[in-house]
Amino acid sequence: MSLDINKISVKNSLSSCFGTGLDSISGGDEFLSLLANHADEVNITADNYLLNEGELAEYVYIPISGSVMLERTASNGSRQVYAFLFTGNILGLSTSSIASYNFSAKALSDLSAIRISRQLLEDFFRRSFEISKKYHTRTEIVLSAMLDHLFVMGQRTAHQRLAHFLLDMENRLFCHKGQYNLPMSRQDIADYLGMTVSTACRGFTALKRKGWISIASNSLITIHDKDALEHYITD
Repeated sequence: MSLDINKISVKNSLSSCFGTGLDSISGGDEFLSLLANHADEVNITADNYLLNEGELAEYVYIPISGSVMLERTASNGSRQVYAFLFTGNILGLSTSSIASYNFSAKALSDLSAIRISRQLLEDFFRRSFEISKKYHTRTEIVLSAMLDHLFVMGQRTAHQRLAHFLLDMENRLFCHKGQYNLPMSRQDIADYLGMTVSTACRGFTALKRKGWISIASNSLITIHDKDALEHYITD
């Protein structure tokens, strides 16, 4: 296994995950050497799975490009979408206390990701304080976002939850003048926000009619009035 750590897309992914200046901190060169020699780049086409619930949790993944959806299926066949991940997010390390993945990760678009042994990464974090600190700083941001999501899920209406989701995606996806492409389907969004797909579609229509957003080709979103959306969420 080997990874081209000088590849621009790989550098961008690592910077998004661990912050800039990895090679200038204590343990940084060793960490990059670990990735160069023991990690590799995997490619998955859209609608296929990077990993499946119940599989042995051997690897940690960091998306380089593309998008990933984390989901779990109940015994009755119903699905819960946990998260949407993009460049520089990390998945697989949170399951360090158990032997198998407790979620599946589906590529929403063509996906490229860094893959490295979970055990190797955990061992390195234990002996490198600075690298571990950078990782935990990033995970604190993710945890804060998860808590915000849980609050919105419990305290806001379905359409308010959708408005919050669209603003969150504006912050996390490549956005130019308030415009971005949603890689997930309406059903994916509904399963993430705890509503039916018909409710999600009505929500998009309602926000569009208010003039706060516009939609083209079913996935191209333009935010026209961010202040109005933010006020609507907290109203």
